[in-house]
Amino acid sequence: MGITKRGATWEWLNSWWMLFIFMPFAITSFFAFLFIGIRVRNRNWIMYGIIYFILFAFGFVLPDTPGLIIVLPLWAVTIIHGFKARPLYLIQLDVYKDHVEARKFAAARSEAESKFNAPKQPIEDIHIRHDHQ
Repeated sequence: MGITKRGATWEWLNSWWMLFIFMPFAITSFFAFLFIGIRVRNRNWIMYGIIYFILFAFGFVLPDTPGLIIVLPLWAVTIIHGFKARPLYLIQLDVYKDHVEARKFAAARSEAESKFNAPKQPIEDIHIRHDHQ
């Protein structure tokens, strides 16, 4: 069963960002969280992206052993976090896209009403007549 009503194909196509968490030694893991945070306007994920970047940068500049002691667990944490964040991200993206699509529809409808001097009426009042033969 899918996470959203949009189906498994949509969900996997919108999960491509997870590829960043698998790059060796968490080199691009921070980017995955920055991307999803910015995409759905979630400050927590943006914050995690910044924290993961700082930890990675700190581990990267340290000598080999201390750096690996920071970077390897960080890599594991970002992978686990990515899998935990994926369903929440997909739900938030689905809701966000629904709002964007609804706003676009409302704008197009308003433009059409203005262009054709149609009376403004709530969508609930519009009835479609079906001719039965």
